[in-house]
Amino acid sequence: MKTYEFGKSDTVLIQPVGKHELSWIENEVREIHRLTSADFRYIAVEIDNWNDVLSPWKAPTVFKDGGFGGGATKTLEKILTLCSDKKKYYIGGYSLAGLFSMGSIPNRYVYRNRCGISVRLVYLAE
Repeated sequence: MKTYEFGKSDTVLIQPVGKHELSWIENEVREIHRLTSADFRYIAVEIDNWNDVLSPWKAPTVFKDGGFGGGATKTLEKILTLCSDKKKYYIGGYSLAGLFSMGSIPNRYVYRNRCGISVRLVYLAE
């Protein structure tokens, strides 16, 4: 799991991102700071195969080939290793990363808040 970190603070924003997002991460961090004037540390966690590692259970896709791997628990365990101290952690994402972030709710002792944007049903449970 590769991470990209910006800033230093006891308030930490964690976001699962795809490779296609890496080129604008620094701009995103600047814009968050501009809009909030808050000090924060931002950790982008690069996710190689969203369908495999962010989905909570295995399932076929509805519209295309492939499927969902059900690796969210293992991915969350890896991300939790970034949260080993007493800082304030926030996790968020959009699409399947938003669903993943909302699924971290049972770990509320670690994350103060979660954010899921455009969370939608992307697979069917059997």
